[in-house]
Amino acid sequence: MVYEEDRAQQMRDDLEAAIGDYMVAVAGRLLDEDLPVSSISSYGAYDDPGQDAFGADVEGSVEFTRSFRRKVFGEGRDAGLLWCGVSGWCFFSIPEGAGRTLMESARWMGGGLTPDPGRVAAFLSEIQLDSAFSGSDERPFYRAPHTDPKGLLQRLAVFDADRGSAESWDYDGRLAALRADACHKRAVSALTAEKQEIVEVALRSGELQAVMRILEYVEGAAPRDDAREMARKLCSDLRLRAGSGRKGLDEHREALTYAEEQR
Repeated sequence: MVYEEDRAQQMRDDLEAAIGDYMVAVAGRLLDEDLPVSSISSYGAYDDPGQDAFGADVEGSVEFTRSFRRKVFGEGRDAGLLWCGVSGWCFFSIPEGAGRTLMESARWMGGGLTPDPGRVAAFLSEIQLDSAFSGSDERPFYRAPHTDPKGLLQRLAVFDADRGSAESWDYDGRLAALRADACHKRAVSALTAEKQEIVEVALRSGELQAVMRILEYVEGAAPRDDAREMARKLCSDLRLRAGSGRKGLDEHREALTYAEEQR
């Protein structure tokens, strides 16, 4: 009996790992397309009876920043992408206080149980254009809940990371690294863009200090050296430019110089 439970737990863990790989792959593609992914989740308990109410079992999700959700889908909404191990991908958008479940609000992508990350990204692009009518409210079914976990594991194997390294199991850590890389790439692109205007922005001293504190946090927390160094140099430039007027643009430009080296 203990052996059976050990085997079941191993399968749960393996599915969670494989789903995590898939979520990281999709999140990475979305980050490549300049979308602000904030987090992912992975759930591998294929035998959980608590999912029966939704006709589901294992699942994963990709979440976005609140500012992105507010800008694209409106204030007061919980919105994101959910992967269901029975029905594939859907987009959900639930207004606060609506009393609706995620499944009731879902717009289903279709196209199979484990579509390529590029197809998921294309689906989200369609959703951004028209979230009410993109996808379908008809839920597809590609497998029965709680059945054939080995078969599902094999389907997910194509998204398998390098299992030889401990980092491959750390989904949040891998996502954090992808986010740091994407942020650094965008920062370099912004700093080195041609024909930049000089923008005058009125800031209270406390607001400037707040921006620098956040940059200091990034310097300490970012998982990549490039992102940490960029944050440090930007913070230094802002501190030295404060009160120096336009001449400070050319005198204090560590971040720009660093970005040009990274290009």
